[in-house]
Amino acid sequence: MEFMYKLPVLLVLGFIVFSLFEGMYFLAKDDGDVNKTRVVKALTIRIVLSITLFVLLILGYFAGVLEPHGM
Repeated sequence: MEFMYKLPVLLVLGFIVFSLFEGMYFLAKDDGDVNKTRVVKALTIRIVLSITLFVLLILGYFAGVLEPHGM
């Protein structure tokens, strides 16, 4: 049951990594300045997903679902 709460966090993290590699691919393969908007869109999506992940982690912490590990 605990995994059900962590699944959205893991999915968003996976989408962040995918978007990062997508932006890197567009940066390497696009020619000219006309197609550089795909790079900007991919990195903008990554930033939005990162903020979403941060909010999910904070909400999970305050809801008591996610707990930090002690060292």
